[in-house]
Amino acid sequence: MKLAIGMPWYDGPDVKTFAMYQDFFMYLGQLRERTIFREAIGKEEFDKILPTLPSLHIGADPTIEDYDRMGKLDIALIDYSQTSLVGKARDLIIEGALQWEADYVFMWDADMGFEYSSFLNLWRHNVPVVGALAFTARPPFYPVIMRIIEQSHSNDLPSFTSEIVFDYPKDQLITNKDVGGAIAFGSGVILLNTAIFKQIPQPWFYSTGCGEDFHFCTRCHEYGIQRYVDTSVKTTHKRWDVDFISEEYYEKYKEENQQIYKDNWPETAGIEVVEK
Repeated sequence: MKLAIGMPWYDGPDVKTFAMYQDFFMYLGQLRERTIFREAIGKEEFDKILPTLPSLHIGADPTIEDYDRMGKLDIALIDYSQTSLVGKARDLIIEGALQWEADYVFMWDADMGFEYSSFLNLWRHNVPVVGALAFTARPPFYPVIMRIIEQSHSNDLPSFTSEIVFDYPKDQLITNKDVGGAIAFGSGVILLNTAIFKQIPQPWFYSTGCGEDFHFCTRCHEYGIQRYVDTSVKTTHKRWDVDFISEEYYEKYKEENQQIYKDNWPETAGIEVVEK
């Protein structure tokens, strides 16, 4: 399997995430070495000794079935860190991955935190597009999971807007039926099967009219590509001052600032505020 690591960074990783990214690369390197070792000694012998091998990382060890599907793992790093146009950077990453003939692209942003197991857990779903659970980095915080709302067409071109899904199902793989419409989500941590880019013409992410991740999801929607979010795969998102926004942080902030959500999203935030 050929895995491209995509990094649409701005000025490199945040100082609080850099060490984690380095460690994650070491984990991927060790995983690759293990697949090479498996190829050298043969599947049967490898399967026998796998339970005795040291853990690559707690919670992030492939199973026999994972190794069977993965085969020999090749990894390429595609880093576009010198552009502020993140949508353009994402498209350039995909172009590079296709030129390298990658099977998958695992992409994350410089201000995201995630567990080592995130890649494996997303990959095991074996779906075309799957993202991890993420939240916005600026208050008022909300989950970056949306319903795509199709509007009237102009010049034969589709037009879309969105609604935030506050009541997302927790700790499971979700798709359209789980959010009451066509799903869209942020691409802070996302795994992509490159086969979809042979179905969808460019631009994939790059857009001047909306966020690049929402634009990508609408492109997938137009071309019939199923999209998923695994809400059990948690991330943290570096907010613009000091903290990282996790699911727990978001829920506490929402509880303490209910009027803000009532004022901004009275129909969808799921909060009842009694007027005095």
